[in-house]
Amino acid sequence: MKNVAKHLLRVGILAALALPAFAETRTISWNPVTTYTDGTPIEAGKTVTYTAYWTADPGLASLHTIDTSLATTTTTFDPDAQGMTRGGTVYFTAKAVLNTGEASVLSSACAWVVPVVTPPPTAPPPLKAPPSAPTGGMIIKK
Repeated sequence: MKNVAKHLLRVGILAALALPAFAETRTISWNPVTTYTDGTPIEAGKTVTYTAYWTADPGLASLHTIDTSLATTTTTFDPDAQGMTRGGTVYFTAKAVLNTGEASVLSSACAWVVPVVTPPPTAPPPLKAPPSAPTGGMIIKK
């Protein structure tokens, strides 16, 4: 039994899309695993799925699952929904699993500082209309 690539993938933050009401979606992606650690290709008919994790521990303890059984090499998440601390550093990692049950070790960690969200500025109060000119009256010359 061969081991799936030891350093299976490199996880990296690719893009951010801000959404209304402070909710946001972030995307992580990685390169596909196509070989075993000895360099031989994964045989035809074997499929690879991925599980992505995050943790606040650089030693990769206390992993939190972002997504599992991914057939693609990308997934999205909301930092707040995941419980990530704003302004704190989190570390992403992932593993690959073949449909035969063979699994890789965790990938190397990729650090990311969770952005601090500042609330949007509040709208200034509406301008007061200038006093209206008198109507139905006369203009007096001085």
